[in-house]
Amino acid sequence: MKTRLIYLVLLIVCFSCGTNNKPVSDAQKEKIKGEVKAVVNTFLKGAEEANFEMAMTPWLDSPDFVYIYNGVCFDYKGIVDAMKPVFSTQLNQKITLKDEKYAILDKSTVVYTSNCTFLENYKDGHAVLEDPAVIQITFRKINNKWMAIYGLESSVRQNAKNSETSKGLNQVELSKKFIGSWKSEFANDTTVFWQGKPYGTGLDCYSKMVAQGKKISEAKEIYGYDKNIDKCIDARMEEGKDIELTTFWFVTNSKYVCIPFTDMSNPEKAFWRSEGEFKSPDMMVETIFENNKPVDTITYTRIK
Repeated sequence: MKTRLIYLVLLIVCFSCGTNNKPVSDAQKEKIKGEVKAVVNTFLKGAEEANFEMAMTPWLDSPDFVYIYNGVCFDYKGIVDAMKPVFSTQLNQKITLKDEKYAILDKSTVVYTSNCTFLENYKDGHAVLEDPAVIQITFRKINNKWMAIYGLESSVRQNAKNSETSKGLNQVELSKKFIGSWKSEFANDTTVFWQGKPYGTGLDCYSKMVAQGKKISEAKEIYGYDKNIDKCIDARMEEGKDIELTTFWFVTNSKYVCIPFTDMSNPEKAFWRSEGEFKSPDMMVETIFENNKPVDTITYTRIK
């Protein structure tokens, strides 16, 4: 009896393997491709709408799941922890598909590959263009559903113009709000004087810090507008220090953000940033953040 049972099990296994490895007909391939494409479209739609739950719908929550992004390997929890906060800071993503391929290995395994571009528009006004970009996803049919068990994404990231927040905001005109002479009072009889003069599409600036009537530091700055990223770049030289490059841009007609230039591709990861607001034409208030925590507030008033 046991011998017959063993033969029956082997027969079922062999039949199953043989069925799975049988050539897939053209008609079956088209059907499978349509099914997988619908799943891919759900993922892409979620990405475009910055809807993290929708974008994650096809991914299999399994210990075997692997996702590699620009050389960094994630498990399922890792990709959730890494990408969910990023999606929450986005307005949307504009995806352009240049090419798609569906490699149907058998009736239950498909490898999807696409060449594409991603324009990531963020709520704070910055944008990142991933171009070129490639995505490869391995799908398996599990419980009659196509699930992504492996993903690979690789791209070249570069700063870009935000196609959403740039609407109606003229960065060159708004930067003219800084024109004039300003001062900020600190404790211990310390004052910072800052002056901005129009120069080209930016500003020529000078600042100094005075404590108890004596100059303790001074710096020169040049603000310049970069139309490719729709933001201003500030080059600052302070006596006795290396050059400092920052980027700033207006997110509304009265509010602006400033971060280190080196963090432009990932502003949310910048160690420090300042968020300023013109309370009136003659007063602006800046809040300084370190590791996303406010550490200081500075008020500037116009003196002429």
